[in-house]
Amino acid sequence: MASESIAQQTARRLGSGSLTAPDGRAYELVITDLSEVRPRTGWLRFALTIRAKDGRAAQTALMAGIISGGGRGVMPWMEVRIFPTVEFHYDEQFDAREAGLEAAILKLIGTLIPAGGHLMIEYESPGQSETHRGLLLRVPPAATHLGALMFEAGFRGHFKDWYISEGGHEGPRKLQANKSPNEIAAQEALSSNLEELEQFINRPLPDNAEDAGVIARAQDRARLLLNGFS
Repeated sequence: MASESIAQQTARRLGSGSLTAPDGRAYELVITDLSEVRPRTGWLRFALTIRAKDGRAAQTALMAGIISGGGRGVMPWMEVRIFPTVEFHYDEQFDAREAGLEAAILKLIGTLIPAGGHLMIEYESPGQSETHRGLLLRVPPAATHLGALMFEAGFRGHFKDWYISEGGHEGPRKLQANKSPNEIAAQEALSSNLEELEQFINRPLPDNAEDAGVIARAQDRARLLLNGFS
């Protein structure tokens, strides 16, 4: 029997895991789709969701994307889309974000991606407008909704906002958070992120009420992150 690839190992660990919400409730995970990405080598396309109380998997995904095992000097990485709500077979809408599962799944991924790897999350889809608007308003990536969750999950290296397709094949807009490859790089990136957050919390709010709300919420996230290093 052939040995598992890194991408297969990562998918298996995801599909056999569970998420613990802030209220202590555990949600079992299940892989609902897994296939190779041709002609790529070591890439897997996947879809992941949670099980209902009766043991059935939800009809819609909590997360979907690509797992890469890396290779040729590139560390393992993932590119995903997160769905803030999922639907079960009896048409019940479950708010995964409110239950804390959006944060929990990213923390789980943070344990699977090694130093030097990265995570990309698409932010153009419905449900991720807070991150999209924040980046348009030049909110530091770590203070956006998705960026803060990635930061708390251990992705504290440099960020990259894929807001323009540089080569025409990057797909939808996505936010990339890196894990630094070594301790020196990690300290440099962390210091840079924290300095950017420190400067941001003093930014005056814009006159537009909706924009002001986005900035104010981002500043609250920035303060919470900074408090963890005070």
